[in-house]
This record gives sequence, structure tokens and C-alpha cells, in this order.
Amino acid sequence: MGRRRAVRGPGSLGRACCLGAYLLGLAAGCGGTGADGGEVHDAATMVRLGPAPSTTEPVTAAPTTTLPSTTSSDPAGPEADTENAGEAAATTTPTTIPSVRSPFTAARPVGDHLATYRSPDDAEVWWRLDHPGPYDGDRTLLVLEDHGDWLLVDLPVRPNGTTGWVRRADVSLSSHDAVVHVDLSERRLWAWEDGHLVAEGAVAVGAEDTPTPTGRFAVNHVEEQADPDTLFGAWIVGTSGFSDVLDLVDGGDPAVAIHGTNDPSVLGDAVSLGCIRVHDEVVARLARLPLGTPVEIRA
Repeated sequence: MGRRRAVRGPGSLGRACCLGAYLLGLAAGCGGTGADGGEVHDAATMVRLGPAPSTTEPVTAAPTTTLPSTTSSDPAGPEADTENAGEAAATTTPTTIPSVRSPFTAARPVGDHLATYRSPDDAEVWWRLDHPGPYDGDRTLLVLEDHGDWLLVDLPVRPNGTTGWVRRADVSLSSHDAVVHVDLSERRLWAWEDGHLVAEGAVAVGAEDTPTPTGRFAVNHVEEQADPDTLFGAWIVGTSGFSDVLDLVDGGDPAVAIHGTNDPSVLGDAVSLGCIRVHDEVVARLARLPLGTPVEIRA
């Protein structure tokens, strides 16, 4: 089991997050029951699996964007045999799919580590992030505010929502337009890139005692799995978020990931230790989103 490259915190204390931190519930919390039964529907570059929800509401964490308003047909009626769920799912189509724009800036260190600070006026390094990181890919942070020589960024540390400052000269910047929305009550995920809905699907979320945290995070790691026939599925898409209730997993802070599954029957259920599980076809499309893509999780 691999370990994250170190994130060194206050007082130069080492702080490492292992791969197990991304596996919230993969070994112990990703079991469960429940059927999804959806079929893949490809429209242009969009990947959509599972029946569309009957209604949706605005994403409260991002008032400038909304979840799609959809309707689902049920030709068999409310007492339809569950064995026909897949057929019914194939007939469901969204009535409206808004063009959601979510421009953002991603920052990557230009050296082998990145110093972060509590404020631009603080000369003492707060967190020192190794690069590459958290594993072998580019260390990438979501930029929240641009203040010229200084940038406010989302930090992949606990507690969730921690922000820090980095020197503009210490990073290279890139601009993108993408976002992932997860609605825990709807048990559904949507992803947009360049204004187009590119993926949508049912999800499995954290169990009652180990809920998936809400908030705005960022994609910071993408890893294809050599064997997709595991609880990981085909891909792991890591985020900067962490469990609000678990302490450590295999010695590391329990980071929250979106990953595939070899058991789609659990999609729609609350079964994990906090990770979000989706169809392999959906997570494969998410893996193509740029690092730094915002992930907005609402209750």
C-alpha cells in the first residue's frame, strides 16, 4: 500500500497520508445492497448512467450554478417489477441540461516543494507540500483568490476548508472550465467541462456513521487501476477533502475520493466510510478532467 508524499505541517512535523486514506470504505465500507440497473447513454462526449432524478435544486455551496432540472418517465408505473429497472432507466431523459460554466485557475509548484503561509505578512512557512504529490502526479492546488504576488489556495489538509497563501513566483498557473457536483440526498453526480455536461450517474455515499463530508474540494490525484475488477473499480479520482468523523486510516488522514466499482448494485446506497462510488464509465470520464477541478458536495 503506497503512501502519499509528505505534507509537512507546523513546526516541521512530518505529516504523511497513505493510499489507504483514499480508500475510505473500499475494504470495509463499500459493501452494501441496492440496485441501480441503468444503461449507458452516450450523447456527444457525455456519459450518463442510471435513472434521472425527478427533481433537483440549486447547489447551495455555489449559488452561481444549479443542478440540472430533470424528469423521469415510468412507463411501467409505480408497481413495476424491479427486474425491468434497466429498461425503465433507458427511457429516462433529462428535460433540461443547463450549460454550467465554472472557470478556475490551478497552481502547480515550480520546484520540488511548495511553501504555504497563513498570510502574506507571515514569514514563517505553515505547510510545506512536496511536489510531485500527493503521489506521483503533479501537486495541484485550486486557486481561490488572486492578489497579485500572492495567491489564496485550497489546502489539502484538515480541517476541510483550510486555506493558505502561496507566492505567485513559486507556482505555474493554468486556466480551465470544469466542475463536479455531488448531491448526497439525490445520490447523484454531475460533471461539466467547458460548459457541457460530460458525465452523470448514480453514486454510493458514506454510511450514516461515516458520512461523506460536504463542502467545496478539488481534484488532486487521478490513478488508473491495473485491475478494474476490485472495489476500486477502474479509476480513483482523489480530492482535497477528508472525513469529518474518522481519525486515521492506515496511519494517514482519511482523504475522500471518487472511484469506480465492480459492484454497481450498491449505487444509490449509503454504504461507504466516506468515499463516493460511481459507475466505471462515469469515473473514467471524470479522470479526464483537469487536476484542480472543483468538486462541490452538498447534503
